[in-house]
Amino acid sequence: MNGDLVLPDIDEEKDEGDSLEVASANAKKVTISMQYWHSGSECISEWQRPELKKLAKLINKVQGFTEASLKADPGLGWKLHSGPAKGGGFSRPTYLSKDIELSELRVDGKSRVHGALIDDIFFLVWLDRGHAVFPQKKQ
Repeated sequence: MNGDLVLPDIDEEKDEGDSLEVASANAKKVTISMQYWHSGSECISEWQRPELKKLAKLINKVQGFTEASLKADPGLGWKLHSGPAKGGGFSRPTYLSKDIELSELRVDGKSRVHGALIDDIFFLVWLDRGHAVFPQKKQ
């Protein structure tokens, strides 16, 4: 081989899985944006060093996922929210359309980040150290 790109013969029979592999290889990875950050909510300076390390770990991990794989990974705890946030500075920013669904990602057992996953971008809206924005319902 001399380093030239070799294309397969277009008449060559392909396995049905080939197109799926190409599609997943070309899928965009999720990025985190603070474009819709709500400054009236919890401040990042309230987080302790170990919590900040976990947040940084989550951000790095999320950026390795596609939108579909992020939603499917049980360790990230992604889920859509229904209804309004539970107060405490966590009101929906007026600049964020009501048509946009909010969701959460798990930082650790208690802490969450909330935002909107639109295509391959997670728009972070709130930090939530105490899982207070959309607390887990008691069963």
